[in-house]
Amino acid sequence: MIYSQRSSPHCSICPGHTDFRAFACGGPPPQNQHVDERTLRIAVLLSAHVIFLSAAALRIIRGQRGHQLVASAPWAIQYYPPLVWLPFLVAYVQPFAVDLDRVVRYVGLGVCIASALFAAWAMWSLGRSYGIRLDIFAGHALKTDGPYAIVRHPMYLGIVVFNLGASLALASPLLLAATALVVAPFTALRISYEERVLREAFGDRYATYERTTPTLVPLLS
Repeated sequence: MIYSQRSSPHCSICPGHTDFRAFACGGPPPQNQHVDERTLRIAVLLSAHVIFLSAAALRIIRGQRGHQLVASAPWAIQYYPPLVWLPFLVAYVQPFAVDLDRVVRYVGLGVCIASALFAAWAMWSLGRSYGIRLDIFAGHALKTDGPYAIVRHPMYLGIVVFNLGASLALASPLLLAATALVVAPFTALRISYEERVLREAFGDRYATYERTTPTLVPLLS
């Protein structure tokens, strides 16, 4: 029997299914792999903008406010919200991605979206009391309902969890390490300063709130 040296355009395995045939016969993977990757990265970035745009909108809506209490804290602590996004932006530009199962990456995307919406909910719940700095303003209200009934710092919880989800969605060990070594400790430090300001401003009311509501992790007193 004589075999032709010319490769056959067909494969004996599932000849009717082009994508599977290419994979089973050692050909290149389906082209939609790249489309999925691009779509996933865009979705992660758009979910982050839920938080970015909420912050920008609230700054416009609240207008000018008179200070009641100006907190004393290092510059980096005062401007925590914009600074804490730097690891994510660096990882987004250069994720140093590893091979991670697509299902895990899409789970990470789901976490990104959910945590971004949760953080935005917390920000909008504050209304005119929202601010980047730790200052207390005239008419500043102590918020204890909505997301603030779940944890005392829901916006920070949303930001930390968003970074964890983005680590999976982008398959980025760089962002995972930055979240564990930079974002989480920096968040804890910001919370410690913020709690001092809130105790000074609201006294016994905040002490009661502390006793009944977890700091950052739900159901953990």
